Amino acid sequence: MTGGYITCMVLALIITFMGYLIHVKKELWLIAGYQEDSFNGDKDKLAKLFGVFSYIVGIATFLLPFGLEFWGIISGIIYAVCICLGTVATLLWKQIINKPLS
Repeated sequence: MTGGYITCMVLALIITFMGYLIHVKKELWLIAGYQEDSFNGDKDKLAKLFGVFSYIVGIATFLLPFGLEFWGIISGIIYAVCICLGTVATLLWKQIINKPLS
């Protein structure tokens, strides 16, 4: 069981660090599918959106093994559903902010 805790903690640190690079350092090339020439919206909003989403996923990944320990498989199902819905919401929000700047 210790291996699961360590794996989730290391993965959570990597995801959170990637969020930091996207949000604070504006390393937009880390966003899968991002193309400089096809994005017309505000790049700061895009960086914030994906950075905050990465922070949330990192925190949820860190908490996942504790939830599995105390509540069982239902916490894994909740984790998976929240990550999937969050991904869809983030991608939809990206499309909304992908408008030419006035």
